[in-house]
Amino acid sequence: MLTQFQTTTTRAPLATASELDALGTLMVEDEAVVSDAPTYRPEAAGGLLLLGLLLLEPKQPKEKSR
Repeated sequence: MLTQFQTTTTRAPLATASELDALGTLMVEDEAVVSDAPTYRPEAAGGLLLLGLLLLEPKQPKEKSR
């Protein structure tokens, strides 16, 4: 059984042209520009991981002297 719904739209605009432009600008901008939040930088995490691995690296075995 098919049911059809009729939708109605408002005739008055919900936002002005300047508000729509501001919304469009916010959607395009990078998040850090809008919120001052730090941007994710994967290379920084990789550098910290490499440093941690180098610090935890086991030492080379010493040769026994006779």
